[in-house]
Amino acid sequence: MANYSEVLGAISRLAAELLERSAVKLPPERELAHRLSASRATVRRALGTLEEQGVVRRVKGRAGGAYLNGVALPPDPRLVAGPSRGRKLERSLDRVIGVPAMLRSQGFAAGTTVLTLTLAEPPAEVAKSLKVPDSAPVVSLLRLRYADGDTLSLEQAYLDAGRFSRLLRCDLTNSLYELLKSEFDCQVDSAEEWLEAITAPNHVAALLGLEPGAPLVKLTRQSYDTDGLPVEFAYDLFRADRTRFRVTERGH
Repeated sequence: MANYSEVLGAISRLAAELLERSAVKLPPERELAHRLSASRATVRRALGTLEEQGVVRRVKGRAGGAYLNGVALPPDPRLVAGPSRGRKLERSLDRVIGVPAMLRSQGFAAGTTVLTLTLAEPPAEVAKSLKVPDSAPVVSLLRLRYADGDTLSLEQAYLDAGRFSRLLRCDLTNSLYELLKSEFDCQVDSAEEWLEAITAPNHVAALLGLEPGAPLVKLTRQSYDTDGLPVEFAYDLFRADRTRFRVTERGH
């Protein structure tokens, strides 16, 4: 559970981000509490502090909420600033690391909503990548990721149900890789990843809070354990306005 200091920092950064996008108000208290893994009381206290600072004004009633006052906040030096407006998560392609750890290392508050967790028939590409029969069920996990309470990415992951069926009874709001290591003694050691630029279909745009056709970066990932066995096949759809990717090249 996030503490008051973490929540205050996250909502402050979110307010600055939304101001740069000409937004007029913050998400509702209940939604902020969910996205930041915090209690509503803690969120309410943080909003009270921001109101005292003149960052927001809180309005009661049907049209109520925390409205932004247009006061720019000073940048946090821990955060990665991209060349465009707003702060961006820097996603390294040089090492295998989960999104929550990536976010925390760059000063963001991480959050996750599990949309679906079920057994499903694998698409042909998934069955081939995981080396399972086409008729064999796989664990299908769909999650929405947040950075500082704002949407960051939509992740669709598939895992071999014969090996990881117990995931259906696990809490998947945190790092999948850390859970695989602690509960299944499975260390994700390497991955192949492919990037492509796409535009957001209507249903994806709705989940990410974007306009249909907004730019996304699609990352297709095949991960392997220390024995070289396939662990996960996934599609991550990152908001292009909130993410940049880094690759380090070394001479031979």
